[in-house]
Amino acid sequence: MSDQPVPSLTIKNQDVPPRLMPWEQTILTIGRDVANDIVIDHRLASRRHARLERDEAGCYIRDLDSTNGTYLNGVKVNGLAPLRNNDEVWVADTVIIFRDPEATMKGTPPPVVMHRIATQDQAELHVDSAAKEVYVRGKRLDPQLTAKEFQLLELLYNRRGEVVSKEQIAIGVWDYEVYDYNAIDALIYRLRQRIEIDPSAPRFVLTVRGFGYKLSLD
Repeated sequence: MSDQPVPSLTIKNQDVPPRLMPWEQTILTIGRDVANDIVIDHRLASRRHARLERDEAGCYIRDLDSTNGTYLNGVKVNGLAPLRNNDEVWVADTVIIFRDPEATMKGTPPPVVMHRIATQDQAELHVDSAAKEVYVRGKRLDPQLTAKEFQLLELLYNRRGEVVSKEQIAIGVWDYEVYDYNAIDALIYRLRQRIEIDPSAPRFVLTVRGFGYKLSLD
């Protein structure tokens, strides 16, 4: 390996706070067995469930013939799959978010971007689709949302005030019908955790029982 910056992994589940892990080894093992590099203490995880691999060409997730499967951005992994910045790997109840250090260039933004930041809409919530940034009460959200979280918020933001059904969310975020709507509910839950002051009493992302969800900026 070269001395280039290493990728990082954000590991989240509902039981413990998120943790950041630098990906320094060429291979990281994932599973229920305590000998794994990333231990998933959940009965849906196999003892040897999956493996993260990286080389000079890129980074990958490999499913190790697990019983319940490994999912990359909601799609079941068959064998080996490449990873891109902000990809989400799901194993049982745990999501591992891949961050590519080469995906973001360092430096001072051009004047037009600095002007946009300086004159940023000071509304309670603002979504900048071009920059893929979210502002909550005038402050840029950091760390940024995952790809799926951003796509969901962008969909609701573009149709703010309207009720968006789970079927429309499935097509808009996953590009295909999602038959297990628990995945949508879980994504709504994670988005609320990021943008709401009190996720148990949401101010922005509202549930319209029996119909879907809507974004309120009133």
